[in-house]
Amino acid sequence: MKKLLAFLLFLLFIILAWFGWNWYKENILCCDDSVKVEAKEEITPEPIKYGPLVFNWNSDEAIINDLWADKKNEILSGFTNDEILQITGSYFSEEVNNTTFENLGLARADAVRNLLLDSIPADKMEIKSNLVNHLEDAKTKPFGGTVLNWTVRNENIQEIDNVSIIYFPYNSTKKIDHVNINNYLSSIAEALKGNNKTVTLTGHTDNVGNASFNKDLGLQRAIAMKNQLVNLGVDANRIKVASKGQVEPIATNDTEEGREKNRRVELEIK
Repeated sequence: MKKLLAFLLFLLFIILAWFGWNWYKENILCCDDSVKVEAKEEITPEPIKYGPLVFNWNSDEAIINDLWADKKNEILSGFTNDEILQITGSYFSEEVNNTTFENLGLARADAVRNLLLDSIPADKMEIKSNLVNHLEDAKTKPFGGTVLNWTVRNENIQEIDNVSIIYFPYNSTKKIDHVNINNYLSSIAEALKGNNKTVTLTGHTDNVGNASFNKDLGLQRAIAMKNQLVNLGVDANRIKVASKGQVEPIATNDTEEGREKNRRVELEIK
């Protein structure tokens, strides 16, 4: 009897030892810090690459990188003798302006102009500024916002901001028959293809004659310009006409040169 009891105790010990060993392997050995784990290759993130032309907060120093060469070539590709490069620099009201310019936008535009002086004559560039209300991380990260735009400037056409000015002869409703104007209107017609933008044509006159006559003359000038665009393929329903007559001169009416500037149609695309 004693031998049987001893055997059973021994058998019980063997079973418990077996279960204990399996528990040890699953719960201790599996999680031992000494167990080597295959090392993974560390990937270093690439640095953030900004645009070809950026600025820092409170600074008018233009920062360029290897993308600038292509951007510069793109800008130069639009250069013609009849156009002016308009450079608009952005700035924030909270910035500290330590330059001699009225604001940092003008200072930044001038810095860009200096980058282009080796390829574009100074008289073919003009600078402007644009007050920006908000730009995320502008105080801590470089930012862009400089706008470069070729605008037409010749004796017949002046592009100023978003308005194009086309001049008319004295007491005439016919456009000035000049290659500059013909080419420009053709480019406007081409630019209107593939979009739903509309054109507003507003006629203006000098102050020679009475106000009622000039109001009608301005309207006829706008209509004449509309007909020209329609002939070039622009849908008439996309063109609005209006007249201000003599009430909004852009130059003095005391000289012939001033009166020539006032005889005009202003073209705006929206």
